Amino acid sequence: MMCYPLEYWGQGTMVTVTSATPAAPSLFPLDSSCGADLSQDPVALGCLAKDFLPDSITFSWNDNKNASITDGIKKFPSVLNTAGTYTATTQLSVTASEAQEVFYCSAEHPNGIRTVRVHPHRPCTTEPSMTIRPPARDQFLEPNKTSTIICSVKNLCNQAVTLKWLKEGVEVSSGIHTDGPVSSGRNGYTLSSELTVSEKDWDNDRVYSCKVESKNFSDIRNISKCFECGGECSPSDIGTQLIPPNFADIYIRKSAILTCRVINMQSTEGLNVIWMREDGKELKTSIGERKVQSNGRFSVDATTSVCADEWERGDEYTCEVIHPELIFPLKKTLTKQPVTNSHAPSVYIFPPPAEQLALREAATVTCLVKSFNPPDLFIKWLSNGEELNASKYISTQPIQESSQPLLYFAYSTLQISEQEWNAGNTYTCLVGHEKLPLQVTQRTVDKSTVYLDGFMDAEEEDFYNLWTTASTFIILFLLSLFYSTTVTLIKVK
Repeated sequence: MMCYPLEYWGQGTMVTVTSATPAAPSLFPLDSSCGADLSQDPVALGCLAKDFLPDSITFSWNDNKNASITDGIKKFPSVLNTAGTYTATTQLSVTASEAQEVFYCSAEHPNGIRTVRVHPHRPCTTEPSMTIRPPARDQFLEPNKTSTIICSVKNLCNQAVTLKWLKEGVEVSSGIHTDGPVSSGRNGYTLSSELTVSEKDWDNDRVYSCKVESKNFSDIRNISKCFECGGECSPSDIGTQLIPPNFADIYIRKSAILTCRVINMQSTEGLNVIWMREDGKELKTSIGERKVQSNGRFSVDATTSVCADEWERGDEYTCEVIHPELIFPLKKTLTKQPVTNSHAPSVYIFPPPAEQLALREAATVTCLVKSFNPPDLFIKWLSNGEELNASKYISTQPIQESSQPLLYFAYSTLQISEQEWNAGNTYTCLVGHEKLPLQVTQRTVDKSTVYLDGFMDAEEEDFYNLWTTASTFIILFLLSLFYSTTVTLIKVK
């Protein structure tokens, strides 16, 4: 056996002994991930060479016209595998505009040349799908009385994705556990999230929503106890509700707003709503944002505006609803309905009670509107002739006052300070109703008119009582004096 000094091999030379047989590389493209953003420079492409031996490989890149590329190329050192073969990679950086083309990566090896086609963008092969599952009822039997709603999304084309949970339309920030997005190979990414809910909230039919948003996908799914039972709690078929204009819009804006509400939609995708006149002429229709119903489905309001005079004279308007879930379009007609036994309201205004003013804290002015039909009206308050913000007063909805004849009443209360009342400010209740002679009427009150109308505050009431008592004694004294004088004169005679 012969021994050789280190210099025989050359200092720094690495010798690898392997039983693997020499082989050409297997070549694979390293393209952009599914849904990657290719709008920003640079875009990186890669090429992977596997299981080659010996460790001698040369990479080259060509464009779609077979022209050689020399710029933007990187070659990374080879890596020895456990099987005794090597793996190596190369990277090509191109601009976003160039990234729409096809490129070719070649690997030259002593045992052969390999070439592979590299495309910057690999489109998603499957459409994303989203599901939401109700809580398991047996989990509610556990001591904490909670269970979990599960929301999952498959085939996402982008790892940059946000998931939110909502309860009755308000975002939830606790009780959430989310996994992912996790790569699922050629099918993009999978995202799963759980929301813990209480048995009390679930049984009270709270609506929970899972909202997912990414660059190429956006959707929301709703679930509730009512929705879980197949919509038995409310009608499940798509329907429409026609809402006539209110009197306030007609009087103030001189126009009538017609509303067509589409309800019980599983999805609003493909929804189209058209308002039309009697002659079939289409009106400009505005479709609002979708809203979540208690059964987990959606509703949408579609509105149009027509002249108040046209509405008042009884013109007909038709709402047509088109939706993928409908075999035929839904059509409903809206017109002003005549009112029998119509009656203009009587309006009364009341000052703050003396007992309340005595506390010197607040003052409540009340407006009573009674004996009117139809029930549609509006109430507004003014201070010194200037309209007040609606947040300063509270008005009730019309309440049935009698059935024979059918009449309604309503009232409104204005909250002011005791100082504002005693300062002598005037407060006006303005009422609008279609049967009033000028469609509006008003009643005004202030501290001074209260006394003239027979109302008085605590101090004035005490003064009035004192004056009444004194007047009585004066009258009795005068009568007594007159009686005594008369008797004396008779006796003298």
